[in-house]
Amino acid sequence: MTAIWILLALVFVVAVVGFVAYGFFEVSPLAHHADRFRDARTGRRIGESPHLETRDEFEHRTAS
Repeated sequence: MTAIWILLALVFVVAVVGFVAYGFFEVSPLAHHADRFRDARTGRRIGESPHLETRDEFEHRTAS
């Protein structure tokens, strides 16, 4: 019976370490994700910036 609990604890520890390692891999430069905001062929932007404020509103607010 003790062997079952040890096995379950080891499986849990391996799962947590694997999850953390996968998270570090995803934020590292090794994970090559497609750029959703640029055209793959030309490298040019596909639209407007995803910011909710326009540049004029941002400059007006910071200048005040």
